[in-house]
Amino acid sequence: MKYTLLALTFALGMSAAEYKGWISDASCGAGNAGSNKASRDCAENCIKGGAAPVFVTEKEQSVYKVNNADLAKAHLKGKVQITGEIKGDTIHIAKIVDIKD
Repeated sequence: MKYTLLALTFALGMSAAEYKGWISDASCGAGNAGSNKASRDCAENCIKGGAAPVFVTEKEQSVYKVNNADLAKAHLKGKVQITGEIKGDTIHIAKIVDIKD
């Protein structure tokens, strides 16, 4: 286990960090950044309808494309914490977990 985490950290480079926020959809972006039922349902429906998932940061409300859409789609019910790296307008997800508000 220690070696797996070490390898993951090495693979991500020194700039890997943790970010809190929500998986939203590219159509609404920060408009669906929240844990309320309406925002979560809208993001889920838009993504099911073909919109790309995006990540919206909690504090800045910055919107980033995600490099692993399938992983992001599994975390639409509430706030998430992503471990990864932001490069330009994309967040490269190494790990994503659901968290409480």
